[in-house]
Amino acid sequence: MLLSICLAVYNQIDIVKENIEEIIKTDNTEIEIVISDDCSKEPLYEMVQNFNDDRIKYYKTDKNRSHDENIINGLLNCKGDYIFLFRSKDKIIHKEINNVLDIIKKNPKASYFLFSALDEDGKPRLVLKDKVYHKNEEAQLAHGWLMVHPSGQIYKRSMLDIELYKQYIKNHFPKYNGCVVHQLIRMDLSLKGDFITSSCFAWEYMHTYKSDKKSVISTAGKINIYAPFYQYQRYKCEWDFVVNEVPEKYKKVYIKQIIRDYIWRIVPMFYLLNLDKDCNMHYNSEPMDFKPYKELWAFNKMTLKMIENMNYQYKGGGKGIFSF
Repeated sequence: MLLSICLAVYNQIDIVKENIEEIIKTDNTEIEIVISDDCSKEPLYEMVQNFNDDRIKYYKTDKNRSHDENIINGLLNCKGDYIFLFRSKDKIIHKEINNVLDIIKKNPKASYFLFSALDEDGKPRLVLKDKVYHKNEEAQLAHGWLMVHPSGQIYKRSMLDIELYKQYIKNHFPKYNGCVVHQLIRMDLSLKGDFITSSCFAWEYMHTYKSDKKSVISTAGKINIYAPFYQYQRYKCEWDFVVNEVPEKYKKVYIKQIIRDYIWRIVPMFYLLNLDKDCNMHYNSEPMDFKPYKELWAFNKMTLKMIENMNYQYKGGGKGIFSF
């Protein structure tokens, strides 16, 4: 089996059905379709059985868990050499499946692939060049600018350390969604194989707020998924992963990326999303009152202490965070 097309889903039975219908338009036997159902209340199993297609494999979690844990459940049940991951509302374009397989076969040293994508109106949304980013430094830098999203990622299964990612999610997000497992995976894979980007428009990447379906991701107390309460923990998870799991010579690149992304996303981007009406409507949440600069300063102090402990040299006596 060359490719597992993995759908990590919860409810949204009509969308999941449409997605499966698109995939099975191809008669390619080198693929399997893995449905990872996070204990949906809707009858997904019965719907899947009605397709009567041996390529479809259905797995259900023992209880409703989280976005990240459901992805992990899907990855654990995939049998393909490569895994093409999707959330419910993003779709693979079936006529491009053979092109995807050909590109995979031409790049056996690759650990990760990302293809260009159209939006729901058939217009280009993610446009990439045909390029190889060699493992280690080049792939690390590519990780820093490639889109952050669970859908559309292709992972080489033999290079995944799924139990390791699972442990970090369990430790950092025991009661709520972290939406970070794809970041841990990509950091890990950048040190194991090449990253490939392709100009082939192989999937549909839906705009979040154009959909009439609310997100299935929820949090305790109706707190916005972009609130600093969650984002701080997300970046702390990434930070701990780098400090504990990444070889010393490669830590610096990821630490700089984490600091940059945290500062940009907490202030101002996530601050604005936390207060955005459409965003709160989509995630069934309410704005959270917080003091972003206080949290940001706490994170900066932790950052500088970590850098000092790892004996990195930087300029400005701690003021030039990005200059080390």
